[in-house]
Amino acid sequence: MLQVEHSGPVERIELARRICGVRVRSASAYLVDGLLIDAGPPAVAPELVAYLRQRPPAQVYNTHHHEDHVGANRLIQQTFGVPIGASAAALRLAGALLPMHWYRRVVWGRPQAATLTANDDAITTPRYRFEVIPTPGHSPDHVCLFERREGWLFAGDLFLHERVRYLRADEDLALEVAALERVAALRPRLLFCAHAGRVDAPVAAINRKLAFWRDRAARARELRRRGIDRRQIQRAVLGVEGPLTLVSGGHFSKAAMLKALLALPDDGLPPPPDAGAGRALSMYSW
Repeated sequence: MLQVEHSGPVERIELARRICGVRVRSASAYLVDGLLIDAGPPAVAPELVAYLRQRPPAQVYNTHHHEDHVGANRLIQQTFGVPIGASAAALRLAGALLPMHWYRRVVWGRPQAATLTANDDAITTPRYRFEVIPTPGHSPDHVCLFERREGWLFAGDLFLHERVRYLRADEDLALEVAALERVAALRPRLLFCAHAGRVDAPVAAINRKLAFWRDRAARARELRRRGIDRRQIQRAVLGVEGPLTLVSGGHFSKAAMLKALLALPDDGLPPPPDAGAGRALSMYSW
């Protein structure tokens, strides 16, 4: 299924697969001034391409190599003959034919290889210039695109939501924290997330996310100092594991998040902002 919403010249194309009539996890591509940022999941690639026939892109750029961001690359390239860019690191990972977890194949589908061009500098369109900002952590090759004049940050999977309690087993939380600080320092005015959609006042939202992690890390350390069992710490700080952990075979888990939070140095998170914690929730939340 496909849904579209507009924020001025930025077009969000939200894509989701239906399994037995039930809509499963969605991911978004963004179309602005002929640039398609990310290419959605493989399972709905024909839907995306059918939609794009009304407004063919001039170029595509992938924020990272995960299947819900590169899924329509090959079909777009075959249909429109346009260049597809990504970071040099993404090219290496995309070409490595890494194994996929079964739940990812079910939810997103398996992508087919496309011809990618490395670009770690900037992407230009007739009206805009998008700087490529390295933001590893969610994946080693993750980047964001920043349009400095407009204050737009296309964040891929860096933000997701303010109260993330799950972590992938292959994520690096310390790098994610550093990446969030890096993009907050750019002072973006609007953030466009592949899963949360448009985020207004993004600096405050990022600070609330970091504050949430800081609070959970401090609580976990205190309980550990008191000799509390790790399972009890997880229950108190993040809650019990949910269906996502079961479905992913443990690839997504609160246990992984707790381990990462405890591994952060005491000064591994920035000081708390003035704004209070928000309550944006998602499948990564409580």
